[in-house]
Amino acid sequence: MSGSLGVQLGRACRRLAVAATCLVSSIVTTGCSFRSAQDGIPGDQLYAACAPCHGKTGAGNATLGAPRIAGMPKWYVADQLRRFQAGLRGKHPDDNEGLRMRAMSRQMLSGAEIEAVAGHVATLAPITNAAQLHGADQATGAPIYARCVPCHGARGEGNEQVKAPPLAGQDDWYIGLQLRKYRAGVRGRAAGDTVGPIMQAMASSVEPAAINHVAAYVHALPR
Repeated sequence: MSGSLGVQLGRACRRLAVAATCLVSSIVTTGCSFRSAQDGIPGDQLYAACAPCHGKTGAGNATLGAPRIAGMPKWYVADQLRRFQAGLRGKHPDDNEGLRMRAMSRQMLSGAEIEAVAGHVATLAPITNAAQLHGADQATGAPIYARCVPCHGARGEGNEQVKAPPLAGQDDWYIGLQLRKYRAGVRGRAAGDTVGPIMQAMASSVEPAAINHVAAYVHALPR
């Protein structure tokens, strides 16, 4: 078996595994993944499809690669769900977590359902999980984060106008993972993505050895 063929088969197997996992989770949490779109389903009920990974309180689960989402603004959650559905995010064959989220995003069968579940996530009490990156230095990360300030804000408060989410208190492991994905082109290169290339350029300006330091600084920012 050639190396390229082996890589392709490996990617195909990952996609099948992700699809199977998401289908089982959906059946367990919502009763059936083949429901029809309905008007007026409360966001808390729709969120049942998200809870197996992100938790009932939105605290996330690092083992599953699911970040904390509790208290994230409605506009951002809705935008990301649409991006996953449209293939602007989570389409790269090496994006294991993104592939899973892309499949799960399709549990929202209409724009109204996306808005409803995003609204529910926004009402969840904000959570800051314990740091997980060892040997990361916040002080080292602080001056590097200055490159992120024009979009994400000095306090990590985010900016809806430029589609920059709030970062303060976000899981350090998740920030590090996303920066590495941008650097590797696993995220931010989908055709039609106007935001991703900007983040990819910014992430590429951060040396690999400094990524965890930036992530630690962002995690320590008060919400």
